[in-house]
Amino acid sequence: MMQWEATYKITTPMFLAGAEQDKPPELRLPSFKGLLRFWFRAVALPKLGKWEEVQKLEKEIFGSTERQSSFLLGLDLAKPERMEDIDFRRKYGLIYLGHGLVDFRGELQRPYYKGSSVFTLRLLFKKKNISKDVEFFLPLTLKALGLFGGAGARSRRGFGSLSLLTLSLDGQRVWNAITNISELVIKQKELLNALELKTEDGKDLPEYTAFSGRTRIWIGKTGNKAIDLLNDIGLELLRYRSFGKEKNGKHVLPSGEEAEQNFAADHDLIMQFCKTGEIEKHPARVVFGLPHNYFFSQSKDIVQIQPYGETGRRASPLFIHIHDLGKNGYAAVFTLFPAQFLPQKTEMVISVKQKNERKARYKKWLNYDENYINFHIIEKFMERPAFSQKVVVWP
Repeated sequence: MMQWEATYKITTPMFLAGAEQDKPPELRLPSFKGLLRFWFRAVALPKLGKWEEVQKLEKEIFGSTERQSSFLLGLDLAKPERMEDIDFRRKYGLIYLGHGLVDFRGELQRPYYKGSSVFTLRLLFKKKNISKDVEFFLPLTLKALGLFGGAGARSRRGFGSLSLLTLSLDGQRVWNAITNISELVIKQKELLNALELKTEDGKDLPEYTAFSGRTRIWIGKTGNKAIDLLNDIGLELLRYRSFGKEKNGKHVLPSGEEAEQNFAADHDLIMQFCKTGEIEKHPARVVFGLPHNYFFSQSKDIVQIQPYGETGRRASPLFIHIHDLGKNGYAAVFTLFPAQFLPQKTEMVISVKQKNERKARYKKWLNYDENYINFHIIEKFMERPAFSQKVVVWP
């Protein structure tokens, strides 16, 4: 029987829990099996080409309602390492990235995982004869999780980042911890080369979040402390996206900086909707994910933009990952996954209501058009001076 063991380090606070979110956080096998499914789909699509083929192999590996999983999944915690409590107050970048996990004052809304910073996933396959596809895609899945991903709430915004430390097959180590930027770039490119990505194949968007010729990967900056690095990134995203709050005749950010107002057109578009109930297009910033909300402090109007459907969500195509480099600190990895933003014929719902009111004053349904989704808005974020020393990994 074949056994893979992957050891990961948690580099940033992980908000991972069961059904009761206010209970102490825990590392749960179902959560990690779901993560492995996600990253399997991401690495499998470029070579298999079609979702139907990915789905067929996914069922063989991970199981379905009709068949069991082909492996047994185990999780071992290493000896707990002491992790300091984090004071989120006045860390406006963390507050911005952790919306829903911390309030605007920096008060925690949910507990985060800090009991141990290292754990090992064990995948023991039940049969001796494993298909070549499984042998090929499984290690890529484990590597992708530990190079680009994380676990728990707001993991796409850098919380719960996981760094792959070691990877072993039947007791033989095939991966060692990354210790510098050069090694990180090499490992990332090795994975991309295995997927045989080609920029000329990037004309059509993938059906879902997956690697493709349109994928963009940067190592934005480095830092000595993971939490400070994540806070700096959050501040940059806040500066880039926010219109600011009016104070003494200026629009300022929570830190007191004057707002850049790069998306003033979005602000004006939504303000006009609050007044008239008429709107013909969605704001440009929806490309960062849905729901997309506004609050106007003077009028107390709350505006929500979301896709009409069961979840009302579209997760961000931008993944922020803080990677551990041992004694050399941490690196911030940014991965943009352009993909079909919403299913065709989906409608976006835009509603406005007064604070504390239940019923919307205006509600508008807009026909979704993929042509209005501009991923270059996210690419432009990476052109900011704060990332002037960035390393372009792909393309």
